[in-house]
Amino acid sequence: MKQPLYALLIAPDEKMRHDAETGKQLITIREGHRDYRKGLCMLCCHLVPWAVMVEITEVRYCTAGEVTEEEYRANGHGSTEEMLNGLKKYYPHFIWDSPVTVIRWKNPRGALVDKAKAGRKRRKNE
Repeated sequence: MKQPLYALLIAPDEKMRHDAETGKQLITIREGHRDYRKGLCMLCCHLVPWAVMVEITEVRYCTAGEVTEEEYRANGHGSTEEMLNGLKKYYPHFIWDSPVTVIRWKNPRGALVDKAKAGRKRRKNE
């Protein structure tokens, strides 16, 4: 049986989207144990038209308190407290014992990635 194309919603946050497009961010921490698997995935936003294709390389289930320093830093948080407060913006009842899914990906691609690369190349040549 062929695996479905997964989607991960990305908030309409310019920095978050830019980091995903450029490959600066290759991880997300989501509340709840979610049934994501290795394979193709669309990072997208349903509020602002935006989409990037990636390949999920790892899915790990744990609690918020078990997220490693490397994982929360790779997700853009400077400390565990910052991670907790950042995730509470999206999940108001989020606590240290909350189950989480840590999802890693590689190879962002698509029209928006190509556009970001062209912009960096143009600025580099100026």
